[in-house]
Amino acid sequence: MELIGAGLRRFLLSTDLPAFASRFPWLGGDLQTLRNSFAGTSGGVTPDDRLLAPIDVGAVNVAVNYPADGTAQNRALVLVHGLGGDEDSSYMLSAARSFLAQGYSVYRMNYRGVGPSSETSEGPYSAGLTSDLRAVLRRVSKHAPDSALFLMGFSLGGQLSLRMLGEGEVPSSLAACVTVSAPLDLATSQQKLERRRNHFYSRYVVNNMKGDLAGITHPKVTVDPQSLTSVWAFDQQIIAPVFGFKGAADYYERVSCFPLLNRINTPTLAVHAADDPWIPVEDYRRASWPEAVPAGAVIMPSGGHVGFHARGDSQPWHQRAATAFFDRHPDSL
Repeated sequence: MELIGAGLRRFLLSTDLPAFASRFPWLGGDLQTLRNSFAGTSGGVTPDDRLLAPIDVGAVNVAVNYPADGTAQNRALVLVHGLGGDEDSSYMLSAARSFLAQGYSVYRMNYRGVGPSSETSEGPYSAGLTSDLRAVLRRVSKHAPDSALFLMGFSLGGQLSLRMLGEGEVPSSLAACVTVSAPLDLATSQQKLERRRNHFYSRYVVNNMKGDLAGITHPKVTVDPQSLTSVWAFDQQIIAPVFGFKGAADYYERVSCFPLLNRINTPTLAVHAADDPWIPVEDYRRASWPEAVPAGAVIMPSGGHVGFHARGDSQPWHQRAATAFFDRHPDSL
């Protein structure tokens, strides 16, 4: 285990994270990553309720689940999915089940134009739309005013969460945040994802992006998304023009959370694996985290991308780590 960030290192001296060892046969970064697709997760999580969070192009849809009777702890957890995901992504469902069993109310955000949000808003979304995440947090805070608020972002959802925390304007009820496999520098992450050895992953992500943008009618989109074959092409020809960037490189530079990490003022645990085939571990090692708050990264030797499937455990290790971290920050009310 490698700890990055002085504030987090001091904090974790008295907070032991659970040990992690890869579960057979999911050995190595690739198999840890692919396990989510190969094995999936058993059953869905039918929402008990839904919230609409107003944004500039309508509203984003949030699936709500409440804990079983008698287990509520006045804790609300917002889950944020990754690129090409939605409320029913396997890691979202797994986390929802785990935290519902612990007495949390769970709120699964869908990006604009994605899943149920496609009925109330138009895509595309971007890695810099922190205003959408703030809108969701405000709506959840209003919906559960007596609950401490927690945040957990996966992959691109982690980037969005870290960017928002670095920018500030964070709800006062937000007690802590955990991210899993978040890209800190979008440029280096795009370059790693689209290396030749990662062709399978890149194709998977591109196909998901095509699904998200099927039938888009935005006036600044002048190409058919179905004709694009790389993440760079999507960002260059769709995301950049829609959101006013000069191109993909400008988008990556201006939106990446990396330069804002040292401004985070909320307890934050960024979970990453050294063998993540998508996100460079070097970005975590060169990052600057704040010293005054317990915020920083824990890097495990293995775990893949949003994997962390642990030996002798039915749930991913990052959920155990999040539980341990959240338990040290019971509220901020």
